[in-house]
Amino acid sequence: MKKNIKVILKIILANIYPSLLINRGTKGTISARYCYSVWMRHLIYARENGLCGIPNKVAEFGPGDSIGIGLCALLCGSNEYYSLDYVKHANAERNLNIFNELVEMFKSKTAIPDNFEFPEIVPELDDYSFPDDILTDEIIASALDESRIERIRNAISSPHPVESNKEKIIYIAPWNADDLKIYNIGFVYSQAVLEHIDELDAAYASMHKILAEGGYMSHVIDFKSHNTAVNWNGHWGYSEFLWKVCRGKLPYLINRRPFSAHIELCKKYRFHCIKIKKSEISLTEGIKRKRLKYPFAEMSDDDFTTIDAYILCRK
Repeated sequence: MKKNIKVILKIILANIYPSLLINRGTKGTISARYCYSVWMRHLIYARENGLCGIPNKVAEFGPGDSIGIGLCALLCGSNEYYSLDYVKHANAERNLNIFNELVEMFKSKTAIPDNFEFPEIVPELDDYSFPDDILTDEIIASALDESRIERIRNAISSPHPVESNKEKIIYIAPWNADDLKIYNIGFVYSQAVLEHIDELDAAYASMHKILAEGGYMSHVIDFKSHNTAVNWNGHWGYSEFLWKVCRGKLPYLINRRPFSAHIELCKKYRFHCIKIKKSEISLTEGIKRKRLKYPFAEMSDDDFTTIDAYILCRK
């Protein structure tokens, strides 16, 4: 615990000066190559496990510093993108810059940036070449039609969707589960976001509400401590009281929910899990079991060693 004191003090300081946390943004999606790599992985895994075609409507939970991953979906042929965030990070200028880079990447059929370039991105792929079998010449030609590119560019710049446009971008921040009026989404995804949502049950209920019957959801979840502790699993060693002090009034942190909590919620909302990939670590790494505090003291070895997971489900 002594090693964690400095870490805890930094978190408490962020409660006093929220800008220390909020203004930092979320880092990852400021890079077009990062966004491209993330989207391609979600798309490839979904297609390998039954997703037919390019979904017309997609929704992203927690896009972060840009809507670049959603722009990738539009550049593959999706027509409607719904971006749901808790704090507004993205801005039009950054989104346009990333969009212009992405257009060139798709035109040149750029290979997918691999784990040498982005070692933190999961899930890994067996093949990082451009997926010609999914994004055929015909699909790419249609998706990258110059008039369509211009309409998407206008949608990025406009604060309100243009009803006459087939291509739509709806950015909602903050989103509220009770007020969410979005339906018949073919594909919902998130990348290292669900671990930050406090009302996790409400988030899964929302995903069930907005997904079309037969629709897919694809999530990468990071169970590490996110710099709230020295050890990767040290956040499970804090008492409920100490965690409440750390959490304070911050707009977001992490919810500390382990892998099994997500599987239970998938079952509760009748999602059929069709692909799960976990990264696991030795029981001897991180804090010891005897340091776990309620409600984590009796967690399974599976939860105790799972540092991240990719979960693909169908409604």
